[in-house]
Amino acid sequence: METLRVFLVLVFVIGSTVTAFGNTVSDESVEGIVGSDLTLKCPFTLPDGDTLYKNSWTLEGNESHSNVYTYYADRDNGPQRALRHLINRSEAVCSDTECRLTIQKLLTTDAGTYKCRVEFEQSTSQDKVFILTVYSPPEEFKLKGHKSNYHKGDNLSVECFAKESEPNTELTWKINGQRVTDPYEVDTNYGDGRTTSRLQLNDINKVTSQFGKKIECIAKSPGNAHQDSKYFLLTVGDNSGSVRHLLPAMSLALLLVSTHLL
Repeated sequence: METLRVFLVLVFVIGSTVTAFGNTVSDESVEGIVGSDLTLKCPFTLPDGDTLYKNSWTLEGNESHSNVYTYYADRDNGPQRALRHLINRSEAVCSDTECRLTIQKLLTTDAGTYKCRVEFEQSTSQDKVFILTVYSPPEEFKLKGHKSNYHKGDNLSVECFAKESEPNTELTWKINGQRVTDPYEVDTNYGDGRTTSRLQLNDINKVTSQFGKKIECIAKSPGNAHQDSKYFLLTVGDNSGSVRHLLPAMSLALLLVSTHLL
């Protein structure tokens, strides 16, 4: 029995998913997307010979929205109720091992620190804390500044921007699937709901021969719950344009030779 108890404590410390008796487990960061549904899972260990009495959810540090949802295992003992901003779009349910709070159609105002408390008839209560971030995707996400054709020796300067997101969208670049990490090649700036990132590359021919021809900008939320990307395919010719005119010239030469032979 002692060996089992030590094992559970180790899992709790490493994974932050097992609740210890009478304690609050480590905070869990959760990210949701505006307009989508989200379920917060609050696992607990039911003590031997005891029964679940009550599960309550509170929004910490917000007096006006302090009590979010209360769930009674015995419906005759008290009603299930959602209060304040979660009325008509939340539900809490409990099993013998876990309580869940589901929030429908997330709003940015739903973000905050939620505390789940599981109370029993006889034993000490068990708590779990969630730090919820609600991400609003950008209203506009674009690439600009790139050309349809480049020539050997050209420089590349492309801008990627995401507007009206909350919190700010994170932007990264990839060339043919490989992330660009050189700070001299990428300049990213964050503003009020706007993120702008510029990719600056010298000697375009060297870049295409080393990495390929797909230039991609990836936009993602801070917690990776949402991701989008924009890309373009690089076309490189020589400065004289001889590559573009080579095949038509060869076709004309062959036609003249054929006509002469006939």
